[in-house]
Amino acid sequence: MLTITEIAGFAGAGLAGAAYVPQISRLIRARCSAGISRLAFEVWLLASLLTTARAIAIHAGVFIVLGGVQIVATALIMLYATRYKDTPCLSPPASPPQRLDGHQDGQLACEPPGAPGTGPSSPEELFHVRFPSPVQRIRANR
Repeated sequence: MLTITEIAGFAGAGLAGAAYVPQISRLIRARCSAGISRLAFEVWLLASLLTTARAIAIHAGVFIVLGGVQIVATALIMLYATRYKDTPCLSPPASPPQRLDGHQDGQLACEPPGAPGTGPSSPEELFHVRFPSPVQRIRANR
């Protein structure tokens, strides 16, 4: 019977494997390895091999599974990064940068959105204009 910490450990190993899926699928779909450091993943693969060897030596099941997940995922990333290293990356045209504070380009940050020339009436209002809340940022991007 597995203990609660062993179950948690296997769940963590599963989460670690799931965390690799977006990177691997991006590499495969885009056929582009821009931004992937092959050297970093080579070191990561070596580290995974060494720690998994130790886990096997001490019969630590959770860490054997975690190491296996990391070895497979890292090897896949290295394989696709190497395969697509000289492939040009096709990307959609860049859209103009958007400000998160709801202001138009050229408008001062201390001016409320849509009202050029009028500044905030209190220090508290100035704070909220300069540092919008997450809700204000979402509304500004709609």
